[in-house]
Amino acid sequence: MIRYFSLLLIILMVGCAGDPDRDKPWLGTLRHELGYLGARNWVIVAEAAFPIHSRRGLTVVQINGEIPDVVDAVERVIEEKSHVKPRLYVAAEAESIPYDYAPGIKRYHGQLDEALHGRETVQLEHSMLLNMISDASKTYRVLIIKTRSALPYTSVFMELGSGYWDAESESALRGLMEGDRKP
Repeated sequence: MIRYFSLLLIILMVGCAGDPDRDKPWLGTLRHELGYLGARNWVIVAEAAFPIHSRRGLTVVQINGEIPDVVDAVERVIEEKSHVKPRLYVAAEAESIPYDYAPGIKRYHGQLDEALHGRETVQLEHSMLLNMISDASKTYRVLIIKTRSALPYTSVFMELGSGYWDAESESALRGLMEGDRKP
């Protein structure tokens, strides 16, 4: 964990002159992390109050950004890395939050839709998403990018899958293998 913070500190200290992402120095850390994260790893773009569990397998990076901007940047970095493709999850509770309880929630939804570039999301209860992360972190890496966003239930969960092998391909392969095994 110390090496990740050291890497982030080096990126911030060196500066990014001439870099189009100079206002987002954490993108270098993200590019590095995604370079070796693969299928079954997770990336979470989290709200400010997102609970951080004390468990091995979790890496936390805190940045000065809002969730829609960070999700957009993460999507762009993932597109650069053709070895992974995300499945996106959001908390089902976010759709039911009244504006009176969370001013800015409607604007957030519009910004998030834009940041997702039409990608489909799966809505699950927040507690279920936290359980999925807890289970995944027992075996796989989970990168949590904690933002300054202060709206409840707005974290975006990304389960990484293979960018070059999908469930349909896997199913077809298993079917072929089953055919080879039968007498």
